[in-house]
Amino acid sequence: MAPEKVDWVRQAFPYYEMLRVLSFYLDLEWWIISLESTDRWYEIRRHRRPNWPMDFDYLYGKREERARWNEEQVQRMLKEKKTFCSTMGDGFWSLYVPIFRKKELVGMMQTGVFLRKAPDRATLLKHWTKLTGTSSFEFNPDFFKYVRTIMDCPLVEGPVIRALQEIVELYARVVTGEADSDAVCRRTEELKLKVIAKHLQHLLWLETLIKNNRFYPPTWRVGRFMHWETQEMGFQRLPTTILAVKLDDLGEPLGDDLDLMIRNYHFQKEAYKFAQTIPNTIAYPLEDYGALFFTSPEPGHNEVQAKLETLDRIDSISKFASSRFKTKVLTGVSRSPVSGENPARMYREAVASMGFCGPLNRSILFYEDVRGNPTVPEPANFFQQATQLIEACTKGNVGEIETLRNGYTEKILAQSSGRPENVRIHFLYALGQIVDILKKRSLVPNDHFTSLFGTIERQLQTARTIADLIAVFRESLKRMLAMTLKPLDVSQDIKLEAARKYIDENFNHDLKLEQVARENGFSVSVFGRGFKKSAGMGFSAYLRKVRLEEARKLLMTTRLPIAQVSQECGFNNLQYFFDLFKRSTLRTPQEYRDSQKLKDSIEV
Repeated sequence: MAPEKVDWVRQAFPYYEMLRVLSFYLDLEWWIISLESTDRWYEIRRHRRPNWPMDFDYLYGKREERARWNEEQVQRMLKEKKTFCSTMGDGFWSLYVPIFRKKELVGMMQTGVFLRKAPDRATLLKHWTKLTGTSSFEFNPDFFKYVRTIMDCPLVEGPVIRALQEIVELYARVVTGEADSDAVCRRTEELKLKVIAKHLQHLLWLETLIKNNRFYPPTWRVGRFMHWETQEMGFQRLPTTILAVKLDDLGEPLGDDLDLMIRNYHFQKEAYKFAQTIPNTIAYPLEDYGALFFTSPEPGHNEVQAKLETLDRIDSISKFASSRFKTKVLTGVSRSPVSGENPARMYREAVASMGFCGPLNRSILFYEDVRGNPTVPEPANFFQQATQLIEACTKGNVGEIETLRNGYTEKILAQSSGRPENVRIHFLYALGQIVDILKKRSLVPNDHFTSLFGTIERQLQTARTIADLIAVFRESLKRMLAMTLKPLDVSQDIKLEAARKYIDENFNHDLKLEQVARENGFSVSVFGRGFKKSAGMGFSAYLRKVRLEEARKLLMTTRLPIAQVSQECGFNNLQYFFDLFKRSTLRTPQEYRDSQKLKDSIEV
């Protein structure tokens, strides 16, 4: 019998498969603790989440309690010398695995934090009361940030916790050289495919799909899948359709914001499992209020057949939601006839279409029906004030705009049930209609309006509170009014904003002032003066600032060599990068990286 082939890559980097599981499915931290010095925790992997549960320990004075609890886990390992899961009583769990060398306990691995049970209202309020000493949560932004942090934690239960335990135990043997790394990698990959990927989404796939991540460009855009995408996600062909789906609250008792967040959390979790019953389909969470379904009709179908198949899949999703959550769904659809179409654009189109479902009284809306289609019905009651506001804006009537804007905002707030996403939908509609009319009536080039509306969309999508949304809406109306009354001044502001965005996205290239000015339609002298006035600093200073910010981020979050960090951030001269970085931070790049590691070690 021929010997089994050894994978030399896995031999060279034995922790590759372990890191894939922790990074791409669970987003867990990974620490190694030597029992020779239990106060030193060696970080192998750090989480990528915007908020971390331990942040609330520090915010509410639980730092020392957390430190004592960590020490208790070390003492427990010394006593029991076996794998265990543990929680401080706050619902956040970690896995602890012993490390043996020749049957002697020499250390342990810790990975966390995760949930072992889906959160419910009573548990969330119980943990919040224990953390803060108060049961009140209404109008408390920290509470809802806390809840979102909990819901961002992976749910590790049943076969997933068993698979994770086996994987970490295998690597505890790799560390001491008592297990064959290639065999361990193969077993980890098997557990990933058969267990992990069946219950959890691949986190990086969606991020690269809808964001311009230059380190991990989406494979969809080049018209093919990678081998791992086919294996781990079950896709056999490229998705050509994105469905944005949310539960319809119209006519239903809404409860408070906490009840809605919990219901949407369960909808997102169960949508992922349900999508596995639909051929060539996968589901992902849509922020904290809906789900995205990526799918495609059977090859060879004509336009009518493809649309009918899409409607059949929406019907199956609707039946699932009705059965499980006793409500209907609103679905926005974006389709592409060509595989590999820009997925970020399709994502935005699907979400926008879903947003228009409520105002247009439609349960399903294809993006191609949203704009410029007179057959789309418009409920007159809702649009009456919006239409008056739109007309006043396009005429440039300042006094009338102020009155109508206040009345329109009040009506939207009354109809929104206190939910920011409902307010966001209405504002997007009104501003989109104003932009469409201004394109036809204004002397400003259409691409400037398109750029402006793109900025407005991003600001509205990132605004988290109703107050923030109102502020964006007011400022957007001011900018549109200025565009109508002073088109030349606003045109220049838009081009300068586009230039800053161009620098933000291309800072790693060899950018020159003359080139950026030319790309954005400026003479060098006008661009230099205008950019300094707009950005508060000159072109070169702004470019250095952006590059240094990216360098600090890479030093904190990656293990890239210093020279590679310099190149990735657009610094072609390593010595210049060192000098500039030290002037900015008073530390060399390595000293800065080490200081962050020390800070993390102290905080554990």
